[in-house]
Amino acid sequence: MEALQSSRARVLLAAQICLGLLSLAACGAESDSATQAQRASEAAASDSDPDSSPQRSDDPRVVQARRALDLGHADVARDLVPQALAVAGKEGALLEARLAALSGDRLAALAHLERARREAPEDPRVYATAAEIHAADGKLADAEREIQRGIEAAGAASPELTRARGVHLICTPGQAASGLALLLRARQLDPTLPFMDRPLGQAHMLAAKKQLAAGDGAGALEAVRKSLQHDSEDLDTRRLETEILMGLGEWGEGIAGMESLLLEGLPLEAELAGYCKNAGFWAVTHNQRELGLQYYLRALALGFPRSELGHGLSILDAQAEILATQGAEQLAAGENAQALEVLQQAVRCDPESLQALNYLGHAHYLAGDLSQTVSAWNQVVDLARSEGIDLPEAVHIKLARVQAEMGEFEMARETLQAYMVLEPTGAWVESTRKLLADLPDAPLAQEQAASERQESGDLGDGQL
Repeated sequence: MEALQSSRARVLLAAQICLGLLSLAACGAESDSATQAQRASEAAASDSDPDSSPQRSDDPRVVQARRALDLGHADVARDLVPQALAVAGKEGALLEARLAALSGDRLAALAHLERARREAPEDPRVYATAAEIHAADGKLADAEREIQRGIEAAGAASPELTRARGVHLICTPGQAASGLALLLRARQLDPTLPFMDRPLGQAHMLAAKKQLAAGDGAGALEAVRKSLQHDSEDLDTRRLETEILMGLGEWGEGIAGMESLLLEGLPLEAELAGYCKNAGFWAVTHNQRELGLQYYLRALALGFPRSELGHGLSILDAQAEILATQGAEQLAAGENAQALEVLQQAVRCDPESLQALNYLGHAHYLAGDLSQTVSAWNQVVDLARSEGIDLPEAVHIKLARVQAEMGEFEMARETLQAYMVLEPTGAWVESTRKLLADLPDAPLAQEQAASERQESGDLGDGQL
């Protein structure tokens, strides 16, 4: 759940990079002006001088604070930013502005921006930070004005303003590709430019979505992995990667990725179950039966309806029969522990396999687990009756004897009486009546029942 909580802390940053990513239609009117401004910015960028950019502190406290803000680690940033202020110089107010925006306090962010503007009116970082915070709130016109003001104040399109233009464009409908180009240009102008990983991550993710929609799965995978190189913790991007992998038939890698996301708290059970079912079918039809069985069982464990497994249902039923036979052979050979494990797997494959359940009850009895014995044999009796099957051995009598051995005499009596009422013409009416007559009315010595059981050997071989 820790990653999920971190994801929640990053929600504000997701908006900070682009509210328009969630509601692009609301910003449609900005597209034309953004395109025109982009061209102007690109032209200016070609003439920009990276050496004219303001000096940045390389103090580790400042570097770490920038990194935490960039990737949306709000809790970490709250600890790091105050430590960085003493050595950040004029950038300090901008770090505070980004932290306030990341925390959802827009008014405080604007106040810090105005202080930074007063302290350094010609610093392009002020206008770039303001533009990116405005873009975060979907205020693209305000972001555009800040970029223009920055160009006028700084005298050139600095790497910071080129980055801001890229962020502005990835928040603008239809401009993600141009935004990515400008972000890459900003990095080219200044390879150490901060606050680049989250925007580049989002830009490459948008490119991946576009390629996926166009049917270019391989291109989409390449783009989404570029995104993760910049922002490896973004849950939405990681989920997109798994979906692309599934579409390319890379079931193993895709399912492993989704399992990881599930462990981190994303509610993906139903979606993952469906993928496991499809992966199971693919594996079985490509001569990988064992792998297919694993996927089918995982789908069931995640809640996929057994009745909707299709071809997988017959595969699991057949496997249950194989395992039940193997378990019986192991019981006969005295390999009780191995038999128990195999029979439990058989029942996972087919929870209604009478043969597997009957042997499983026997294995539990040999292991001394009487409650599990009762559970397994109860299922055998109930399933056989519901399906109208005449069992080849008196499982209800075995069940009643174990219940009596546990001291549950009333339950044993109910088990025997149910047979007399529900199966009055059954093959074991007389033996059931006799056992019912011999059953004590109150718990007698439990040791006597156990002793009798040991003297008689066992309760049957489990064969149905």
